[in-house]
Amino acid sequence: MTSSPAPLKLPLDTLTDYHLVRVTIPLRESSPLHLDGVVKSSGDTSLDIQFPPRSLPPVDQLADDGRWRLNFDRGLSFVTVWARLLQWPAPHLARLAVLDAEINDYARRDHRVNTEIYLRFWQAGDGRQQLPPRRTRVNLSGYGISFSTEATFPGNGLVELELFLPGVTLERVRCIGRVIRGRDGQGNNSLTALELVHPEQADIEKIVNFCMAEQFRTMQQKARVLASSLEPADP
Repeated sequence: MTSSPAPLKLPLDTLTDYHLVRVTIPLRESSPLHLDGVVKSSGDTSLDIQFPPRSLPPVDQLADDGRWRLNFDRGLSFVTVWARLLQWPAPHLARLAVLDAEINDYARRDHRVNTEIYLRFWQAGDGRQQLPPRRTRVNLSGYGISFSTEATFPGNGLVELELFLPGVTLERVRCIGRVIRGRDGQGNNSLTALELVHPEQADIEKIVNFCMAEQFRTMQQKARVLASSLEPADP
C-alpha cells in the first residue's frame, strides 16, 4: 500500500552525485515528453539534468513556465520533484529550479521485477515433486508470480511452487500459489498468474530481497548505458 504523500524537507540531499531519473517535460502544442536522464543538485534549490544526445526537442517547443516533473527512487521510497527551467548551461544539459517535492513510501512486497529464476511447479497434491527445476522467465514480487507454461490450471486452483533465486547464495523458496489469471500465449503456452497463499515471512523476505537486488542491478545497468551515451558537458 502507498502512503499519503508527505512533503520532502530536503529534496536534493540524495543528489550530490548523478542519479538516474525519469523526467516529464511540458511542451507547447503536444503531449508532454518523457525522457530518462541523470540528475545532480547544483545548489540548495536547483539541479542539473543531462540527457542523451538528440533526445531533446527545440527550445521553442517547450511550454513557457511549464512545470517539469522528475521521478526517482530513494531507498524504499519514491520521490517526485516539480521544477521549472532556468537555463541551458550546455547542450543536452538543463538547469532547473525546484518548486516542490514529495515522497511516497511503499511496501517492500510491492517490488516487482521481470527476471529469470529456476522454477518447478505442479498442481497441488499430484505428487510431481521429482520434476527438475527449469530456467524460467517470470514476473515476481512478494505477492505473486506469473510465467508462461504449457500446463493449464483451473481458476482458483492451487499450485505448489519451488523457486531457486540466484544471488550471493542460491535461495530456495517452497510455497503455494492460487491461480488468479490465465490467458492464451504464443503457441501452446499460456500466461499463468499466481497469488502466494499464506507464505512464510522468511520466504517473503527472500523473494523481496531478491526483487530489490534485481531492480537495483537493472537501474545500475540502465544508468551505465545512459551515462555512456551522454556527451560531456562544457565546463
